[in-house]
Amino acid sequence: MVDQTVNIVWLKRDLRTQDHAALDAAERDGRPYLIVYMFEPALMQHADSSQRHWQFVYHSIEEMNRRLARYGRRVEIFHQDAFRVSQYLIDGLALKTVFSYRETGVRLSWDRDNQIKHLLAEHSIDWMEFKKDGIKRGIDNRIGWDAAWFKTMREPLIENHYSTHTMATLDHPYPLAESFNESLHNYPQQFQPPGETNAWKFLNSFTSERGSNYHLNISKPEQSRYSCGRLSPYLAWGNLSVRQAYQHIRYHQNYDFNKKAFSGILTRLKWHCHFIQKSEVECDYETHCLNRGYESLEHSLNLMALT
Repeated sequence: MVDQTVNIVWLKRDLRTQDHAALDAAERDGRPYLIVYMFEPALMQHADSSQRHWQFVYHSIEEMNRRLARYGRRVEIFHQDAFRVSQYLIDGLALKTVFSYRETGVRLSWDRDNQIKHLLAEHSIDWMEFKKDGIKRGIDNRIGWDAAWFKTMREPLIENHYSTHTMATLDHPYPLAESFNESLHNYPQQFQPPGETNAWKFLNSFTSERGSNYHLNISKPEQSRYSCGRLSPYLAWGNLSVRQAYQHIRYHQNYDFNKKAFSGILTRLKWHCHFIQKSEVECDYETHCLNRGYESLEHSLNLMALT
């Protein structure tokens, strides 16, 4: 094990280089740090996962690496479950702190995080988790949540700066399998292109031109293809923070000319976080119907088939 203490920034759904609290905290701490992303087989095999998700992630990381290259930094990619990767890093490095955002996801990711929490605690390693997009973990109700969300959205954006990376290249035993690596490269051209640059391209085209009819076309399948935000994948994987999108739209020079349209998408940015917060408070949405009346639907249909 090396003598010098180091930190880790663990990326999840926050694949960007700006307005990034975990990366900012790692820089401010002053210790050398590694940036890691884990393609976790269990999560990739979950029912809510598809190949296009991981292709989007891979190419988002590729862009991050192009942006970070000037500082000698890169995102180290692992193809293994988080517990094994964490154990490997603990065994090989003198870890002090792990920085990351809290993730709201399926129960599998929650269980994974609890495993990692206990592992880090056993080795006296700190884990500093940051609130993502105004979502609060561990609350019993959403009283006062709206006001807190707006406060978060109005806080200054983090302007990330990067020091030069001086650590030796990490040669680890969990690279992407060759066949999987090839499949990740082949991202279909008809899908929205991944990455931070493309996220801002679509956000800028919305505020400068496309979004003027957002409120009129939102329920029209053909027209809404052009006037909608087109931001969903970038928010889902964190190429943009919701705060970046909120402030760009709310304080754009065209806001007063397109107030109804822009207010409409700002409302939906809040809904985005609102429903993630609902899932955080009422976790059984993953396994039970939102409307409990539908829980007996399959049984009722079976009875009808028998009569």
